Amino acid sequence: MNEIKLSLRENNEGSKSLIKNDKIPGVIYGKDSKSEKIIIDSKIINLLAQNKGFFSKIISIELNGKKENVLPKELQYHPVSDNIIHVDFMRVQENTKVTVEVPIEFLNREKCPGIKQGGVLNTVRRMVELRCNVNNIPEILKFDLISAEIGDSIKISNIELPEGVNPTITDRDFVIATLVPPTVEAEPETEKTEEGEEGEKAAEGSGDKKDEEDKSKQEKPETSEKKADKKES
Repeated sequence: MNEIKLSLRENNEGSKSLIKNDKIPGVIYGKDSKSEKIIIDSKIINLLAQNKGFFSKIISIELNGKKENVLPKELQYHPVSDNIIHVDFMRVQENTKVTVEVPIEFLNREKCPGIKQGGVLNTVRRMVELRCNVNNIPEILKFDLISAEIGDSIKISNIELPEGVNPTITDRDFVIATLVPPTVEAEPETEKTEEGEEGEKAAEGSGDKKDEEDKSKQEKPETSEKKADKKES
């Protein structure tokens, strides 16, 4: 269990000045206890947040000389720099029931038969929301792809959950991921087809030219010999 030391935040300490000095403002709250403004070192919170199971891991803290356990509930990020600018913790006790989001990890991708055949793992959910006792939170959920084939659907029922840990969605066996066939790109037209089209256009052009020549012959004025024959008759 991680143990970190926090300090109380004074009312006159602004967020911008704290962040400038590598400190992150935050709040600790919990049932039957008052909310308190706190300060945490930016290096510590950034290191903790890098862990995949950050939101499902209990943290032991020392605040104002008192030790207690908290669960990370929310991180706020700067819209431009993407740096952490605020953190929320929730106080928890031995028998506290909590709702947490736990990440999913897929094992043996390189050995998966479906992926070897060109299949693609389509992840529908990267996190699963669970309800459980605070002392029984799984840090991460795992599914082994060692025998997964193209066309398989991985559902929540396929993932082994610890006793007393249940998904918050209870009305259906929801999908976590699917192993789909590879995408097939359309083949380009062959040169033979292009040449055939050009030949047809050429034939159409020669036909039009012949029609024009026949029409020209029909419209050609009569010769003087033909005019004389008509006069004698």
